[in-house]
Amino acid sequence: MLTFNRDTKRFNFRSVAVIIKDNCVLIHKAVKEAFWTLPGGRVEFFEHADDTVARELQEELGVTARVIRPLWFAENFFHYNEQTFHELGHYFLAEITSEFTMRPGEIFAGIEPDEDLIYQWLPLTQLADIDLKPEFLHQGLRNLPSAMQYVKIQDIGIRHDTE
Repeated sequence: MLTFNRDTKRFNFRSVAVIIKDNCVLIHKAVKEAFWTLPGGRVEFFEHADDTVARELQEELGVTARVIRPLWFAENFFHYNEQTFHELGHYFLAEITSEFTMRPGEIFAGIEPDEDLIYQWLPLTQLADIDLKPEFLHQGLRNLPSAMQYVKIQDIGIRHDTE
């Protein structure tokens, strides 16, 4: 996977699925976390970013999915678990193409044995009620762009190294 570490800094290249059905969005989080994100994962070497979405949804939920179109390319700087992240994220509008039950509001577990992730179909009207990362998704998910947008997120003060 495309992740690199240097001291307390980490670079990630991540692909993200934006799945909206019946005015609900599929979100997930680690059980121990207070915040929610959209499902996805890190891109592997020589894997196209849109292919990552289908692979991750198969691994995490056992479903097949297809990408419809790109929505956002986000460059995100944030702190997490005592590390400072520089993350490039491709956000793709996607759909699940296999049989998959959808019950708005119900929380359910993923299938990955090494991951403690829970999922929920959250009504779009309830986005303001949850801690969703990154923050731009609160508005973005209710107003999907017609063409891919570049988003810059800086949740930290940045000190540029001269090395």
